[in-house]
Amino acid sequence: MFNPYIIVLALFASVGVIVTVWGWVIITKSGKTRHWPNVEGMIEECEAASDVDDLLPHIVFCYTVNGQTYRRTVDFPGGVSPSKEFTAAYIEKFPAGARVPVYYDPAQPDHATLEPGIGSDWMILTLGVVMTLFAVGALFFSG
Repeated sequence: MFNPYIIVLALFASVGVIVTVWGWVIITKSGKTRHWPNVEGMIEECEAASDVDDLLPHIVFCYTVNGQTYRRTVDFPGGVSPSKEFTAAYIEKFPAGARVPVYYDPAQPDHATLEPGIGSDWMILTLGVVMTLFAVGALFFSG
């Protein structure tokens, strides 16, 4: 008969592995943006609040690649802890009308960012590794 403690730890370890892989995929994708080409773009809007969260700034920028003009809203990673200071820093960094470098995916020019490499959520990866190590360690020492 199976020990329920071992089953729970095995499930916990499995979830830890899944979370680790998910974190690694996020980090890898955001790292690719560092190698994207860039063009000059312009900040069209920069406001202190967004529809998603009143502490996240709402920033809209436009840019042109191969004669096609694109308009995007800055997407903040899920792990961002918004605050008034965070918003103030972005409003100062990206004021409306400012000319800025826009980094775009050459395979899909409608995907772009103002901050290449940002969005690496190390917390997800770390959480997955800790969960996995805890479960494997508990399994190892439970026998």
